[in-house]
Amino acid sequence: MDGNKDEALRCIRIAEESIASGNKERALRFIKIARRLNQSLQIDELLTACEEMGSGSSAEKRAGKGESVSGSVKHVDGLNGERNYSMEHVQLIRQIKTTKDYYGILGVEKTSSAEEIKRAYRKLSLKVHPDKNKAPGSEEAFKKLSKAFSCLSDDTLRRRYDQTALVEQYEYNQQHNVRHRRRRNGHDLFEENFDPDEIFRAFFGQGNMFQTSRAYTYTTGGAGSQQRTESDGGGPSFLIILLMLPFLLICLLAYMPFPEPEYALHKNLSYSIPMATEKHGVEFFVKSSDFNVRYPLGSPGRVEIENSVLRDYRNMVWRYCHIELQRRQWNKNLPTPHCEKLNTLAVA
Repeated sequence: MDGNKDEALRCIRIAEESIASGNKERALRFIKIARRLNQSLQIDELLTACEEMGSGSSAEKRAGKGESVSGSVKHVDGLNGERNYSMEHVQLIRQIKTTKDYYGILGVEKTSSAEEIKRAYRKLSLKVHPDKNKAPGSEEAFKKLSKAFSCLSDDTLRRRYDQTALVEQYEYNQQHNVRHRRRRNGHDLFEENFDPDEIFRAFFGQGNMFQTSRAYTYTTGGAGSQQRTESDGGGPSFLIILLMLPFLLICLLAYMPFPEPEYALHKNLSYSIPMATEKHGVEFFVKSSDFNVRYPLGSPGRVEIENSVLRDYRNMVWRYCHIELQRRQWNKNLPTPHCEKLNTLAVA
């Protein structure tokens, strides 16, 4: 009997996943198998969800907008008899995954304002986030919701999308020209590494919205397949790693077995003597105290080094500024100190 119950619970789990992916026939088949294996299991909610999949009722449409289908949240029993998500969650995930229009995913009209799009994302993202919604397919739905918001919250991307009005065609066009866009602006919404959690954190201004210590990285593999990698233990986020990258690269170069540069933008064990450029007063660090003897002020060698320092410093500040501008698309109150510094450096 215990073996039959375990097998029945496994069938219910498969049925739940089939409902989330919109496969009604497969869901009904496994529900019937589960009922034959164990008559005591509660499957009324699953049967109701399957019936609504084919009825196109208004209850299903409301589920796409995050409204309650049955008027009360009822939890679904699954593997081991315990599941911490409801049929409302399952139907919301299925609605997002099967919708082929970004406006429909967010539940807004094509004429909606930027503020209305933000309100829609705020409401849905809190319900779809995988740390909040444990229904099967929540990770894929959350990524799809984030792509819709990223596109429609950017005026340029929104105009480009409105010309196609189809998600598949728009994403194909974006991916087809990805190399050109990377050369032009250094960032693309549909790059292989797309992190919807970064959008979520920037929008809400919180790094731990649901009191978890997990970091997720979404990658896109061949033939459009999606994978979400989860790591526990409070590791550094992608943004922190990106901010530390210049420093890590400089440290790596300092210990590589080839001729070392004359300066570093950050102080370390090898480059500990501070200097400053004559123009803009940008601080840099050198290895030897006889630097001023070998490269006196005004000499061609000193001018060349200081020009190189300014170029490297501008590039570093530009990268930080680019990150600040990306985050400010979702929260206009975020400061942009590196962009202000970049404007100062641009002044002759």
